Amino acid sequence: MTTSSYVMIIGLLAFAAMIGILFQHAVITEKNTEIRELQKTLEDAVQVNDSKEGQLVTNMNLQSIEAQARGYGMTEPVQEQYRRELVTEKADESLMTDSQIVRSWFENLF
Repeated sequence: MTTSSYVMIIGLLAFAAMIGILFQHAVITEKNTEIRELQKTLEDAVQVNDSKEGQLVTNMNLQSIEAQARGYGMTEPVQEQYRRELVTEKADESLMTDSQIVRSWFENLF
C-alpha cells in the first residue's frame, strides 16, 4: 500500500465520520422541534387551565350560581316543600367532673 492509498482510506473514514455527525445533528434537531412543539402545547394547556380556573372562581359567587340555576328552570319552593325541624336543648351529662378529670390526668401522668 502506498501513501496515496493511506490518505484515500483516511479521507473515506473522515467522510464517513462527517456523514455520521450530520445524521446525528439531523436527529437531534428533529427531537428538539418535537420538544418545542410539546412545550407550546403544554403552555397552551396551562393557559386554558388558568382561564377555566378563573371562570370557576368567578362562578363560585352564589348570586351567579342562583342566576344560572334560574336560567335552567329553578323556581322558589312551594309551602309543601318546606320542612320544619324542632331542636330541643339537651342537658350536658358528662360522666366525670372536672376534679375527676384532673385527678385521672395526674394518675396517668405518673
